[in-house]
Amino acid sequence: MHLTAPKTHETSGTISAVGLTGSFHEWQDGGNERRDERLGFRTQRELRVGDTLWIKNASGQIRQIHGIVAAREITDNFIDSEAFVKHPEDAKLLGPATLPDGRAVYRVAISPPHGQPFVVSFDASTWLVDQKSYVDHDSPQVVTYNDYRVVNGFLVPYTEIDSNGDTRFDVVSKVTSVSVNEPIAASIFAPLTAAVVDVAAPVIVPMTIQNGLPFVKVTMRGRTYNFLVDSGSQGNVIDPRVATELGLHPDGPLEVRGAERVSSLGVVETPVMHLGTIALPSRIATVLDLSSILSGSIRLDGVLGYPLFAAAELRFDPDAKTLTVAKPGALAPLGSKLDVDTDRELAEIHAIVDRTAKTTLLVDTGNSNELLLYQSFLDEHKGVIEYVGSRYVSNRGAGGSTAALGIFVDSLQLGDQQLYNRYTNIILSSRGAFADRNDGGNVGYGTLRNFIATFDLADRALYLQKAASFDDGRFRPRTEQNTRVWPPEPFSAGPP
Repeated sequence: MHLTAPKTHETSGTISAVGLTGSFHEWQDGGNERRDERLGFRTQRELRVGDTLWIKNASGQIRQIHGIVAAREITDNFIDSEAFVKHPEDAKLLGPATLPDGRAVYRVAISPPHGQPFVVSFDASTWLVDQKSYVDHDSPQVVTYNDYRVVNGFLVPYTEIDSNGDTRFDVVSKVTSVSVNEPIAASIFAPLTAAVVDVAAPVIVPMTIQNGLPFVKVTMRGRTYNFLVDSGSQGNVIDPRVATELGLHPDGPLEVRGAERVSSLGVVETPVMHLGTIALPSRIATVLDLSSILSGSIRLDGVLGYPLFAAAELRFDPDAKTLTVAKPGALAPLGSKLDVDTDRELAEIHAIVDRTAKTTLLVDTGNSNELLLYQSFLDEHKGVIEYVGSRYVSNRGAGGSTAALGIFVDSLQLGDQQLYNRYTNIILSSRGAFADRNDGGNVGYGTLRNFIATFDLADRALYLQKAASFDDGRFRPRTEQNTRVWPPEPFSAGPP
C-alpha cells in the first residue's frame, strides 16, 4: 500500500448525529494533536501537547486528563502504534467474528500496562482495524472504521461511527479533506485555559435540603428557580417549563442516562445563570422533563451539574445550611483530602466497602441514598455482600425507576473517614446510570450530609470535615424500617 508515517497531517469532514449535522477538524504534528467538533451550537475540543491531554466539552469546561480517559488513550495509542505486536503478553486472541456490516474479523483483547482494556476487531482480509470497543458507563462504546484510503502514503478511514449500542445516538464522521506534510501553525496547539467563576472572594448562598437533597436558588432574566446541586450530573439541566418561560428552543435531542436511558428534548443556550451574586460561566443546558423525579410537592426547575463543579470550588455545610462558592483552590483546606478522578465529568473516588472490598464510587450529591452498589461491584467482589432475601426498593431518576434490594453494609471507608451500618441499595438493573461498569457504586448525600464537604474538582480533590451533626452509624439499630430514613431519590442527568 506504500504507507509512510507523515510528519504532519490535517483532516476535516462532516459529523451527523441526532438529526443534526456539523463538522470536525483534526491536526497532528509529531506528538501534538488536536480535534475540534461542532454540532449545532455545541463545540468540543480534544488537545494533546506531548504527554498532556486536555478536553473542552460542549459546556465549555476544560479539564486536563489524568484518570480513566487517560487510560483509554494509553490503549488507543498502543493499538495505533502497533506496539501490541511487540508485546504479545498484552494481547489475547478471542477468535473470529462477523461485524454487523458483514465484514469478517479476528477479535483481540488488548490491555497494556496502565491502559483500559479494549477489544479490537482486525479485518480478516486486510488486517486493518475495523472496530475498537471499550466499556463506558453501562455498555461497550464501539468505534467502527470503514472506507480506508491512502493519501500521499497516509492511511485514513474515511468513515467512523461511534455508538453505545443505541443507534438513535450514533455519531457518524465522514472525511472530506486530507492534507499531508504541510506546515501547521504552532498556535493550533496552544494550551487550553479553563473558565472559572469571576469572584474576588468566596460567596455564601443559602442551601435548602428537600427530600434529602441540596437545593439553591438560581436566577435567569430576573426569574428565580429552584435548582438541585448535583455532582452526579455531567451537565446542567432545565425543565421544559423553564425553557418555555425563557423563550428557549432546544437544539437536537440528546441521550440522558438516568434510571433508564431516555432522550431529552435537546440542548439550549441559556441566559446568564446567577447563583447569588455570581454569574456562572456555562450557558449550555439539557432540556429534560424533571416533573416526575422528586416525590411530593417539591418543584424541580433545574440541575447544576459538572459545569458548576468544574468552574468553582464548592463547600456544602449541612450545619449552617449554606453553599460556599469560590474560585478553584481559593478556600483553605478543611478536613481530610480524597483524590478525585474527573476524566468523565464526574467526581469518582476510591473507597473500601466492608473493610476489604476496594472499589471506585461516584460521589453524587444528587442522590439522597447513603450508598448504592452496582452489579459490577458484586461481580468483582463475590461473596462480600449478603443480600439474598432482602426487600425490594425502588430508585427513582431520569427515565423512571429501577429495581433494587435494600440492605445494610457493615462499613464504608472514604479516605480516613470510617462509617458503619450504611443503608445501601443493591442495584439490579443492567442499564442506566445506576448500572455503570466503570464504578462499583454511588455514595450519595445521605452519607455526605455527615460532613462539611468541599469539592475542588479543578484540582481533583474532595475534602471531608466531620459536621456538628456527624453520626458514623456505629450504634444504629439494623432494622428494615431504618432503611427508609432517606427516601431513595437518586438522580443523574447524563451528559449535556
